[in-house]
Amino acid sequence: MTVKALGYVRIEMRDPQVWRQVGEDILGFSSATAEDGSVRLRMDAAPFRYLIERGGDDRFVATGWECEADAFDRLCGALRDAGVELEEGDAAGCAARAVTAYVAGQDPSGNQFELFHGRTQAEGGFRSGIEGLGYVADDLGLGHAVLPALAHAETSAFYRDVLGFGISDALTLPPPVEGVPEMCIHFYHADNPRHHSLALFNGPAPSGVVHLMTEMRTLDQVGACLDRVKAAGLPITASIGRHENDRMVSFYFLCPAGIPMEVGYDGLQLDWSTFQPTTSTVGDVWGHEYNFPE
Repeated sequence: MTVKALGYVRIEMRDPQVWRQVGEDILGFSSATAEDGSVRLRMDAAPFRYLIERGGDDRFVATGWECEADAFDRLCGALRDAGVELEEGDAAGCAARAVTAYVAGQDPSGNQFELFHGRTQAEGGFRSGIEGLGYVADDLGLGHAVLPALAHAETSAFYRDVLGFGISDALTLPPPVEGVPEMCIHFYHADNPRHHSLALFNGPAPSGVVHLMTEMRTLDQVGACLDRVKAAGLPITASIGRHENDRMVSFYFLCPAGIPMEVGYDGLQLDWSTFQPTTSTVGDVWGHEYNFPE
């Protein structure tokens, strides 16, 4: 394994302040607005985990994967050997991401990714504006991202064989409607104990990402966040429930740009030296009644 964690994500918004408001008031992140109007949302010792950039559309842009400097060089070589066209980040791009170096490319399903090393640490400890709120983050990264992967086999092989992710679980579910293929989600872990930092879904996602995940430190914090979502009138896309494979207790709601956010607690952390990948045919132990708006 060579990728350490999901270091950040990039999101484009015509009005980044809309995401800032949800990040602060609902999720409890802290924020900073740059001169160019972009917003950086922080949840731990990293300078930010969410980069909300001003642009002409509202959409998910890219995942940013962290690795060590020596692994960065190896992975860049492996990506080029695999025929991936890489764009090297310039000084301005590195400064915007608070990294030493990064490259950008696309996976076989067209998802944009960035690979970086040398993340700057923010000055001063993180403190949420919501009293007592904290996250399972830091060395485990932002959380996880589930990406659409219509070229599912090729994209799974790319993250496994080129970027070095390890598979945690392969989940298959019956077709949601007649005439549609069965749903298949592969869950991949990075070089940290989190059950998965990445998952690949064999279907589309209108926003560009199936969902992102924020893990809080207590069940009460998740419940209080659910109350804030309800009070704000934001769409809840899945009721609270517990997943089968990573045991996460969570609910889902829609953030700006139509990006689903999973807010959870109690996700598995594992020892990969003894772990055996699983195969699942059930998504949930209980709960998680899904309801996606038009």
